[in-house]
Amino acid sequence: MNPESVNIIDSGTGIAFQKELMSRATAVVDLKGARGVRFCGELKDFMGLNQKLQPLKPGVSFLGTGDFHHLCLHFLNKMHEEPILVLFDHHSDMMEPLPGTISCGSWVRAALNGKMVKKCIMVGQNMKDEAFSGSNADNRVIFFPENIPHEKKVSGVMKELLKHDIPVYVSIDKDVLAWGQAYTNWDHGSLKLEELIDFLKIIKKAKSIIGADICGEWPVLQDEIFHTPEDKRKVRANQTANLAILDILLKVV
Repeated sequence: MNPESVNIIDSGTGIAFQKELMSRATAVVDLKGARGVRFCGELKDFMGLNQKLQPLKPGVSFLGTGDFHHLCLHFLNKMHEEPILVLFDHHSDMMEPLPGTISCGSWVRAALNGKMVKKCIMVGQNMKDEAFSGSNADNRVIFFPENIPHEKKVSGVMKELLKHDIPVYVSIDKDVLAWGQAYTNWDHGSLKLEELIDFLKIIKKAKSIIGADICGEWPVLQDEIFHTPEDKRKVRANQTANLAILDILLKVV
């Protein structure tokens, strides 16, 4: 993991108010007002972001709210080899997109079909997620849903990772965490922040992590005068989680 590549994508939904996190950034890209990016958009608009995102080196990238999780495809596409994607997310993001579109709910399928990743190991998903249905099943995806005890999730994930001499790319949506550990605009899982940190420590000791992204910020208006005390508390909590994750990812083991 390159400690000199801490990328922050400011999509205008609040990450700029995490001042300590912003001070750690080596690159900040302003995507406020970008057309057809948030949640779902046309592929041509999404690919049109390349000009702004091309200078960013893969490292640790903060993408904004979960509505922008699909921006990680720009970083996966820069990898020199196909990594194993380890996804911490309460949702599988394996939906079938409408033709010619990409969304925060379909990007994993796009990464697999585009051969950006060898396979995907998912941690913390809701058992009601559509990816568990037969119509959306994919043998390149291995699930460790939220109802599996933490120790069994860790041992299962490591068993899968150690089958291959392939580096890892980590993608984290903080909605995988229990409400109160972080705050997002999506439904939450049950993972504790300390369990996520434990996971990352163990993965780092065993495998090479060649890139990571984090999303799941609490959306607030760009004018701070409209922020409620509750908004400010949630932004602070998310910054605490982001910094803890960043410190572990950048720590030399």
